[in-house]
Amino acid sequence: MQYASWMEKLGEGFIGEMLKAAQNPSMISFAGGLPALELFPDQALQRCFQRVFEGQGKAALQYAQTAGHPPLREWLALQHKRNGNPVSFEEIAVTTGSQQGLSLLAQTFLDPGDVVFVETPTYLGAIQAFQSFRAQMTMVPCDEQGVIPEELEKMLKLVTPKFLYLIPNYQNPSGKIMGLERRIELLRIAQAYDLLVVEDNPYGDLRFEGEKSPNLLELGDNVIYLGTFSKVLSPGLRVGYVVAKPDIINHLCQTKEGVDLHSNNLTQRAVLEFLNEGLLPGHIQNLCTVYKERRNTMVRSIEEYLGDKVEMIIPSGGLFLWARFKTINNSFDYVQETIRQNVLYVPGELFYTDGRVTPEVRLNYSCSTPEIIEEGIQRLARAIK
Repeated sequence: MQYASWMEKLGEGFIGEMLKAAQNPSMISFAGGLPALELFPDQALQRCFQRVFEGQGKAALQYAQTAGHPPLREWLALQHKRNGNPVSFEEIAVTTGSQQGLSLLAQTFLDPGDVVFVETPTYLGAIQAFQSFRAQMTMVPCDEQGVIPEELEKMLKLVTPKFLYLIPNYQNPSGKIMGLERRIELLRIAQAYDLLVVEDNPYGDLRFEGEKSPNLLELGDNVIYLGTFSKVLSPGLRVGYVVAKPDIINHLCQTKEGVDLHSNNLTQRAVLEFLNEGLLPGHIQNLCTVYKERRNTMVRSIEEYLGDKVEMIIPSGGLFLWARFKTINNSFDYVQETIRQNVLYVPGELFYTDGRVTPEVRLNYSCSTPEIIEEGIQRLARAIK
């Protein structure tokens, strides 16, 4: 078959292999980015879908606007500010999850060979989205708060990227959070070099400790913001959105027309029913309580069963813990052994665009109970030993 040339770079597809291994009922998987199944508000959502069918059934089953259900866009616009100013309805487009937002940005902005700046390390799904449009991804050096402004400025003097992609809140995979001063400095540099910043924020509401930092969108003008209900409501709904200037939204919608015409009309309306009931804040608070306990269990278990063999970044929110094994060189080498021990992680190599060998791993704590987390870390310790 004459597949596109970029597909040759993908190899076997590690995610597919992990998903297959995860089907084993004895397997404990820390590999996914899954919210807790038992916390989905399925009864409330069922009620919301029922109300949509009763009041808007035929309209909800019809074709809809590419940019999304207008009342949902209005609701989303009210949740955001751009550089201190209200966001308008025209600055919102609803997407099929924020992953589609990434893909639409890549398709709309990138020609083969264009440069995209990313964090070190960065989200695997973003790497896949940009790689599929044959972008050249360049990693910006990072510290415990993410992108280092001085390093970014050095790079901008040499290269002009199409945009900088980053996750400032509980970054995937590292769990890091960017401080307020860092955000302001980064946006100052972006403004000076006319750099477009893509802010991906799937985890920002899942905060366990610390004060909430304003989103980059709230602080600067040249920001495209990606939001989603996947991590705070349900990923199966596939409702995400983009906030950007109207001209960018119009171009993204032109691209989206050729992809899927519009996102699921029925689901958008049901999500709006849920939001209008005022159920989301309480639901998020419950998620944070449960996920904080699970994070604490994972940290405690790593300290108990792996001890000084591991360094870790303890996240103050989100879904992931980033760990580095001190006694091994390459976490990829241990994947088969962890599968034999019925536990899964994602090796760190997959989050770097230069294919570097690394002893780091990403561990997800949100979708396992404390008891399962402890057992899984014991299995992981056996595999590494």
